[in-house]
Amino acid sequence: MNMSDEDVRQQLRELFSDERLGAGSTLNPEAIVAGARRRRRRRQLMQTTTGMAAAVVMLGGGLTVFTIHDKDNGAAFPGGDQLTMGAASSSLAQPGPGSSAPAASAPVEQPNPTTAPPHSTASDGPVKPPKSTAATKPPTQRKVTSGSLLTSAGFGKLRLGMSESEAEATAGPLRAKEVRGTCTYGHADEGAAVPVSTSVSLTEGDGITVINPAGTVHTPEGIGVGSTEADILAAYPGSTKDGSSYVAPVSAVSAYRISVSDDGSAVSILLTSINQNCQFS
Repeated sequence: MNMSDEDVRQQLRELFSDERLGAGSTLNPEAIVAGARRRRRRRQLMQTTTGMAAAVVMLGGGLTVFTIHDKDNGAAFPGGDQLTMGAASSSLAQPGPGSSAPAASAPVEQPNPTTAPPHSTASDGPVKPPKSTAATKPPTQRKVTSGSLLTSAGFGKLRLGMSESEAEATAGPLRAKEVRGTCTYGHADEGAAVPVSTSVSLTEGDGITVINPAGTVHTPEGIGVGSTEADILAAYPGSTKDGSSYVAPVSAVSAYRISVSDDGSAVSILLTSINQNCQFS
């Protein structure tokens, strides 16, 4: 039951006027009511101030949580706005009379993102160089070694450039000797001087210009009877075709004349001086 100030005053007058208390002349009902009113207003003010302080604290805590949450999502408030809000919160959160100031919240330390080390692309151990692709080798030349050896200088003991007398001193008298123009043709029999019977052509000025063995021969480069055109060109890249024969220079003064069959295989070989005019007997 709430009583008005006037009711309180009336009851106080009746109480203080009671002769049994003996206090009628010393107690003033107006002063008592005024004092009670002042105490009531002070108590209401303290309650209001305390409520406001609590509201400000709750508001500040909410802003802090909101800021941290937005930072985690990559959308934090700019620094100026945060400082402004912090200042406003501090000004609003001043404690009233008789209330204790709220404890300042510790700054929340944001975790620093650690950068993961770059992924190493190098494999363990030494890097092996890529395997080189071997170039395709040309076909291997087939070497012929059958028969007697015919060199770029001569055959047996006969040599290009020998005079007729030197040739007969080496291999004996030439058989079937025949003179046609400036050239002399003859045959040296098989023996100590030549491995097989051999035809020769010679001139008085140049001596022997052609040595043509009758048997099977081969050259130091492995060309002989049965060699293919590919073999000949591989052994003597400077060869030229003359009719059914290849002319293969082998020195500054001599060349092989290699006759080939229709299938391109070698059938005979003779040695000739370069730039000579005698027939190949």
